[in-house]
Amino acid sequence: MTTSTKESIIVVCAADDGYAMPLAVVICSTLEHLRSECLCIFFIIDGGISNKNKNKLLKLSDSKQCTIKWLQPPDAILDSMKVSGHIKIATYYKILIPILLPENYGKAIYLDSDLIVLGDLGQLWDINIGNNYLLAVQDSGIPYVSSLHGLKNYKELGISLDCKYFNAGVLVLNLKKMRTENISMQIIQYLENNKEYIRWHDQDGLNAVLAGKWGELEPRWNQLPSIYNYSSWEDSSFSQEEFTNALKDPYIIHFASSGKPWNSTVYHPANNLFFHYVDMTPWVGWRWTIWKRIWRKILRKIQKVRS
Repeated sequence: MTTSTKESIIVVCAADDGYAMPLAVVICSTLEHLRSECLCIFFIIDGGISNKNKNKLLKLSDSKQCTIKWLQPPDAILDSMKVSGHIKIATYYKILIPILLPENYGKAIYLDSDLIVLGDLGQLWDINIGNNYLLAVQDSGIPYVSSLHGLKNYKELGISLDCKYFNAGVLVLNLKKMRTENISMQIIQYLENNKEYIRWHDQDGLNAVLAGKWGELEPRWNQLPSIYNYSSWEDSSFSQEEFTNALKDPYIIHFASSGKPWNSTVYHPANNLFFHYVDMTPWVGWRWTIWKRIWRKILRKIQKVRS
């Protein structure tokens, strides 16, 4: 008698304690749409998740399609990184994935912890990465390095003005290729040496170092809030089909702004869908309330005093 083994998809996320619940939504929504013959191994880079919340997250691994493993980040490497507002040191952890994952893993999907997965990650995993360092989606709000909010110093770097700029919230990483050229340290050095030009933190570093060296994913794999700012597909950098699919039938919805469903009353068409998945996790019933808003403001003031 033979036993079949499930195909393993490697997914890496990073979170601190404040993102534990949204991370649960990422995991839960991924498993909801994953094809039955796949196993998802989640490597979570731990930015300070409490034991209580870790135990809640581990309950999601009761699924036969999910294994959760923890990675400890070497924060000392990132001591000089720029942080601000809702951007914490954990946002830089993705840069370290080629270093943190065991050498036997040559490929991984990276997902931010502020998104919902509505497509089968098996399809994303199957896309040929070729000789690219990574696969990503062109940023709908910052389509080119020369865009208003693109790379400030693209000219000094010798990057063409029509070079596309990608969003770093959903990535398929060619770990083997990135390790060969020590891309992680190249990005860290760039961020350290170009602080006056950095606007979008890790994302600027990735785009500066890997300009023109990445492969493009359909925009439906990373639907950004900025897509709703376009009056029609003709105003965007996407084709009509790409734009329509991203807007109407996204595979991943990314809440890439400071106002998230769990920390503000900012409207997003997928807010209710986010809480639909919250109710499938150990955080069932959790909702954003006025009292949570007040408590959040108090915590911010305390943090400012301590700093």
